Amino acid sequence: MLNRSMHVAAGLALLLAVACRGGGDGSGGDGGSGGSGGSGQGGLSNATELQCPYPGQLPFELESTGFQKADNKTLADNNPRSKDETADTLGLPGGVIANTFIDVAGSPAAGDINYRGRKARTGNGSGLLGFPLPEENVSLWYYDPSAKAWQTLGRTTTDTNGYYDVTPSPALETALGQPVYAVLEGDGSCAEHYDYLLPSGTKVVLTDIDGTMTLSDEELFKQIDDGNYDPLENTSSSVMMNKWSDKGYEVVYLTARPHNFRAETRAWLQEHDFPVGPVISANELVFDESARDYKSAWVERLTGDFGWDIIAAYGNAESDVQAYEDAGIPKDITFIIGPFAGSSGTQAIENNDYTAHISDFVDPYPAN
Repeated sequence: MLNRSMHVAAGLALLLAVACRGGGDGSGGDGGSGGSGGSGQGGLSNATELQCPYPGQLPFELESTGFQKADNKTLADNNPRSKDETADTLGLPGGVIANTFIDVAGSPAAGDINYRGRKARTGNGSGLLGFPLPEENVSLWYYDPSAKAWQTLGRTTTDTNGYYDVTPSPALETALGQPVYAVLEGDGSCAEHYDYLLPSGTKVVLTDIDGTMTLSDEELFKQIDDGNYDPLENTSSSVMMNKWSDKGYEVVYLTARPHNFRAETRAWLQEHDFPVGPVISANELVFDESARDYKSAWVERLTGDFGWDIIAAYGNAESDVQAYEDAGIPKDITFIIGPFAGSSGTQAIENNDYTAHISDFVDPYPAN
């Protein structure tokens, strides 16, 4: 979790305020000029997954190629760092669901799965800024293993702030648990949505990312400044989460990172071989009390609204300790690493190393 000095956090919050944010349904979009999309490496005709953000040649045919707006092509060419935002959907089958773009004060509601996201780019050295790509075509795709074919879930146009919304009608349950790729038709780039509709009683492992899976909060700030920086892991963090996943437990990532750092977050988790799971991010940069409120609200959604059973929770910051306590997670399954390890009756992970914890707790834990 982000837990740096107030003046640093305030400075980052100011950067966020500079970034253009908005909402609403994507609509409109005139024709225009631009380069071709979906170009790059060949050999993807039989691919069942894409490597985002730039997969190269796509294994399906788009309805359009090239940017609709010449200015967007120039922006993308000059700012190659993806700042795409793609929400995940969590909830109960046929019941209440919540989109990870939900407001902190919001609550889940019954309804259909909605794919909400944003297409944006930036240059290196400005990792909390995202310049939108408005009035561009976006289509949603997933690979259906039963049909052994790629299927589309809909198509729309980004709004003036780069946002899009697609609600498939009818919603296709075959896409559940599969990555749904939001493809910017202008250049064939992509970002992943995930849907997790799990029954009440589902057993999950909950974890923070920064300073918990990564070596420290400082790793995030290095990555913000340098999009090519690869944050270091705490020892055996990905090994531990894969052991939980292999035992049949869902892993939920609850991070204080803001929405417009989702592209880097997904990429880091994939590159470090963490198991796939819903990534819950904040509407804006949160820290200290705001992080506590945001995280406790989400934990209460998972346990109260969805009825999911958290069997282990991991964190590193004082606000993690407080948020988990607020939401009623028992201290004997609250595992804290870093300077606050063992505080307030939590279980300490010593020396930034999960190896002993894996042997003592995870390996003996029964499979789900």
